[in-house]
Amino acid sequence: MLSIDTIHAAQNNDLAAVAEVIEATESRIAVLARKAANRMAPHGGPRFHDWADEFAQVGRVAVWDLLPRFTDTTVDAFERLAYTTIENKLKDAVRAERNGNAGADENAVKVFAAMLEAAEGDVYEAAKLAQTIPPKGKRLSAARAEAARMAWQGAVSLDKVTTSDNNSDADGSLGDVLVHLDEEPDGEIRPKVGRGAAIEAAQVLARYVPMPADPETREAFCDALELAAQGFTTPADVDVLEDAVKVPQDPTERRYVLDAMAVLRSAVSTATEGALTEDLRDVREDRMADSAEKHGRVNDVLDSMGAAQRDVLKHSFGVKGVTDYGWGDGCDMAGIGAALGMTHQNVVGNRSKGRKAFAKRYAAVIRLNDAALADALEVAAVELHKNAGRK
Repeated sequence: MLSIDTIHAAQNNDLAAVAEVIEATESRIAVLARKAANRMAPHGGPRFHDWADEFAQVGRVAVWDLLPRFTDTTVDAFERLAYTTIENKLKDAVRAERNGNAGADENAVKVFAAMLEAAEGDVYEAAKLAQTIPPKGKRLSAARAEAARMAWQGAVSLDKVTTSDNNSDADGSLGDVLVHLDEEPDGEIRPKVGRGAAIEAAQVLARYVPMPADPETREAFCDALELAAQGFTTPADVDVLEDAVKVPQDPTERRYVLDAMAVLRSAVSTATEGALTEDLRDVREDRMADSAEKHGRVNDVLDSMGAAQRDVLKHSFGVKGVTDYGWGDGCDMAGIGAALGMTHQNVVGNRSKGRKAFAKRYAAVIRLNDAALADALEVAAVELHKNAGRK
C-alpha cells in the first residue's frame, strides 16, 4: 500500500519510489485511459485499445509531473490530486486529438469571430481586440488570437506550434494553452465553487439529461443526482454521473450539460476535506459584482479604441474621473475642445465616430454570452446614432 514516505521519496527522485507511486495509481490510470479511449472510439470501435494504451502513458507522465506540486501530508490528498490531474490531462489529450492538433480551439475561434465584426472585417485588428475587450475568462492570449486568425483565414497550416519563448501560456502545441491546473502559490488545495453552484448544476442535469434505460444505472444516477441537488456531492458521485450522463445532441443543451458536469467536478476535485463550501453571497453582492463587471467591460472597450475618440467619449460621460461635459445636444463642446486641444469640428467628428465604434465593439463583447441582448443593443445604437450622432 502506498505511504506518504514513499511519495516523499519519489519527490526526491528515488526511482524505485517513483515506480511504486505509478504502480499504485495504475488501476486509476487504466480506468481513466479507457474512458478517454471510449471518447475517441465509442463502444470499443477501431483503435480503442491503441487509444487506451496511448492515454495510459499520458496518465503515467501526468503522475510523474504532479509529484513536485504535491505539498499535502496524506496519501488520500495525493490520490485526489492524482485523479484530478490525470483526468484533466486525458481530457486535454482527447480534445487535442479530436481537433487534429489544429492549433485553434472552438472557443478561440468563436471569440475571434465576434471581434471580427467589431473590427469591420480586419482580421489583424480582430486579433488585437480579442486580447483586450472580451471579459476575463474569454480573453485570448496572443498565441490563441493568432491561431484563431490563421484558422479563420485558412491560408496556412493549422498545425500551429508555440513555445515558451513567444507564449508564456504554452510550451509545445497550442492545445497546451487549454490546460488549466488549479494550483495555489502556497500549494494548498481549496474549493473553487460552493454548495449553491453545485445545486444549480444538478438542477441543469435533471432538466436536460435523459434518464438511463438500464435499471441499475438509472438507480445509481438518481441517487447521485439527488445528493448533488442537496449540495452533498462527492468525487464518487460525480464519477457515477459522468458514466451515466448521456450528452444531448442539441448544441445548446449539450453545452449546458457539459458546463454543469464541469461545475460539479470542480466542486469536489479541489476540496481538501471532501466538503463543499457555503455560498456566502447575497443580492447586494451580486449586483455590485455585476456593476463592477460592466464598468470593467466599458473601460476595456474604451482602452481598445483610438486616443482621440476614446478621450472625447471619456469627457462626454465622465469616465474614469475626468470632467463630464455632457453627451446630448446640451454638451459643452467648447469645454471638451479646450480640455483636449481640439477644434469644434474635431470634437463633433470624434464623438460621432467614437460612439458608433464603441457601440459596435461593446455589442461584439456582449454577443459572446447573450446574442439576443447584443441584437437589442445594436438596434438601440442605430436609433441613438441618428441625426449625426447627437442623440
